Amino acid sequence: MPSLLGFFSRMRFNTTPKWSVLLLGVFSLISAVIIVILCSQNRHFQKSGKESPLCSGNLLDNREYHFAKQADGSYDNSRMMISKLGSCRLTRYTFKQVVGCIDSLYERHYSARNSSNNQNLFKRPQKNLHFAFIGDSRIRQQFFNFIKLIPDYDHKSVPRPLPFFGYHGNMEVTSEILRLRLSFQWRPLINDTVIDTIRQWATDSETDRPNLTILGVSVWHMLQSQGADFKFYQKQLQRLAPFLSQLANVSKVIWLNQYPVVEKFGSTGAMNTDIFSDKIHQYNEAVRSKLQSYPDMRIIWDSSNPLVEEYIRGCGLFRERLQYGMYIDSEPDYSYINCNDFTHPGYSALSQATQLLLNDLCEK
Repeated sequence: MPSLLGFFSRMRFNTTPKWSVLLLGVFSLISAVIIVILCSQNRHFQKSGKESPLCSGNLLDNREYHFAKQADGSYDNSRMMISKLGSCRLTRYTFKQVVGCIDSLYERHYSARNSSNNQNLFKRPQKNLHFAFIGDSRIRQQFFNFIKLIPDYDHKSVPRPLPFFGYHGNMEVTSEILRLRLSFQWRPLINDTVIDTIRQWATDSETDRPNLTILGVSVWHMLQSQGADFKFYQKQLQRLAPFLSQLANVSKVIWLNQYPVVEKFGSTGAMNTDIFSDKIHQYNEAVRSKLQSYPDMRIIWDSSNPLVEEYIRGCGLFRERLQYGMYIDSEPDYSYINCNDFTHPGYSALSQATQLLLNDLCEK
């Protein structure tokens, strides 16, 4: 590089009209090439953006769809996915689009069934769509993120107001205008209550069976305070799996894969010494092993993992920047303000995961 600079320095002091014309031509050619490359990339982006179809199908299964990386290697705000058939784009759901989706799902579940007897359609009590979330605080987070995308026309909640932090209890939100009911059942362990609930929904058509059940129950089974018995967890999965498969025959069932965590080990006996990413992977594999024996129970939601992995990397950078005082003169990125909560992914990841869920439910 110094020799090249020296060459142009000498040329600057020994220029002739001939050399001036030559240099002008070279720089013009280089500029033209750069412009052509930029324009072609822009046209390719626009073309691919227009021609890429909307994603549809089982978007939640990483074996069928995965997020496309951006040029810098990240997944942040990615709206493109890759499948065996090629690339596709995700819809970014707004309140208006969510309402359209809920209306469409309602028509699909109820109005079509009653079309054979339209004269009595309005005499019957109208059921609401019911989406049930079952699990621990990780499922509770997903429940809250889903609620954030539901417009509050006439929300009624129990309890009221909803306790957003540290609440170990059941919750419910209903909207008569949207004909929608969202419920969360605090079930941190696979116990007889969980198994009996799934069994009743699967076998008794008279129960208030949800149209959609999202559940994920693992991390509490890892705690020493709860026995930390992996073999017992496998046994409970074995009991639960056939009823989940039966329920999947009559409604939509999604098992949420447990996300990795921010590795931050504490003192002996602390919760974050019981729960860590390698151990979570072991439990996830146990779930897949038990559920894949039942062909009707196909949906294990694990395609959002890259979003959480990106969040964890962001937490590492956030801590480094705090350590070196990089936020003294500027506001920190509040997407990562909860990085000290090692168990629960932040909003930056879960909001995108919720968008993925809506695409899976609505783009059919």
